[in-house]
Amino acid sequence: MIKIAFSVVALICSVSFAQVQQEIDSFGGNESLYNKAQALNPGIQTDVVQNRFIERTHHFELAPEIGGVFGGDSYNKSNNFGMNAYFHLSPNWAIGAKYNYYTNKLTPEGEATIARASQAAVQNPGNPAFLYPQVVFPKSEMMATVSWYPIVGKLSFGSWGVAHFDTYFLAGYGTIDLNTGSSSQAALGAGLGFWLTPHMTTRLEYRQQNYTAKYYDQNRGMSVGTASVQVGWLL
Repeated sequence: MIKIAFSVVALICSVSFAQVQQEIDSFGGNESLYNKAQALNPGIQTDVVQNRFIERTHHFELAPEIGGVFGGDSYNKSNNFGMNAYFHLSPNWAIGAKYNYYTNKLTPEGEATIARASQAAVQNPGNPAFLYPQVVFPKSEMMATVSWYPIVGKLSFGSWGVAHFDTYFLAGYGTIDLNTGSSSQAALGAGLGFWLTPHMTTRLEYRQQNYTAKYYDQNRGMSVGTASVQVGWLL
């Protein structure tokens, strides 16, 4: 009798444990547990958090970009704007192409140097004491990119809703067109994106770009940083 009783108790415990484990594992899809959890704190929009993440596998994305450049020629300040095209191979990987057009203006140091050279040319046109400096600036660039999205998730803003986000790293290689010639360039970067709708996302991106600039008597290696904002549309 004692062995039979122990066997019955063990069977009941194992069945109960299996049922509890099954309900816990299916919390997101179990309606009774979901209703209980929402009843405990109805102010939390639990139903929104359960939604699936943005499905972008095998989808194209177009993303206009505007950015500012840090570094480069000390006499020049550059900004750029352009377009990115991505093809998402999976939720974690994408390949793409980037094109940017640059706008340029002299820095305060550059303006002062040009003014000094102009004054020297007026005072002694044949042999000025101070020569005009060479200013090297970018005109446009094209680059192929590979992006890796290791972290994706959601941020809850209470009754305002839930924002889907992703962090990513990128590597790129291409060409940059300068006023003194073209050069190959390589880039590494990282970014943070927030999805505003299932089709629209914003990105904050920073990348470090390296290329060679040709001056009068030598080639100089340039390492510049670019901070950009992108607004993407998933097709």
